[in-house]
Amino acid sequence: MGKAEIEVEVKAEITNILLIKEKILRQGAQFQETKYQHDILLDPPQADFSKTDQVLRIRNSNGNWKLDYKSPRLDTETKSRREYSLKIEDGHQLKDIFSWMNFKIVGEIEKHCETYSYKELKIHLDSVTRLGTFIEVEVMAEETNFSQMKEEIFAFLTELGITNTIKKDYLELMWERGIIQKQ
Repeated sequence: MGKAEIEVEVKAEITNILLIKEKILRQGAQFQETKYQHDILLDPPQADFSKTDQVLRIRNSNGNWKLDYKSPRLDTETKSRREYSLKIEDGHQLKDIFSWMNFKIVGEIEKHCETYSYKELKIHLDSVTRLGTFIEVEVMAEETNFSQMKEEIFAFLTELGITNTIKKDYLELMWERGIIQKQ
């Protein structure tokens, strides 16, 4: 079995995306790209990943497809998980294959994302359709530097004036706010 890196990730809802963009640029962050992402979230036939805290996702990012599996969260402070990703040719075809195997589509998320880099951190400013605007700060880590990377993310967010973070993913927030119904 291949070794998965740990995606250390912290998310916060923001009300003024332009102000946050200005602050991260003043900190020295560099703009990387803008992308449109469409996520299709799936559950296997005999499992409810909302109960086991796992994620299976087909993602289209500006026409580039991948399949992601994310393990249960590794702590209660962040959204950090072990992550496995595979590039795929055709997400529509893979969605059909999963459907034929009785996987359930539990939600679809669309967002526009601006990505910035600051030191080893990736900063995403997300505008999520029907949900709102968010900042996600993430870094890939190993078990040996997981705590250090987590502290760096929280320190960066504190410098931006952000202390109220969210542990839920976008699908969970959409269910919680009644934007989409849980299957």
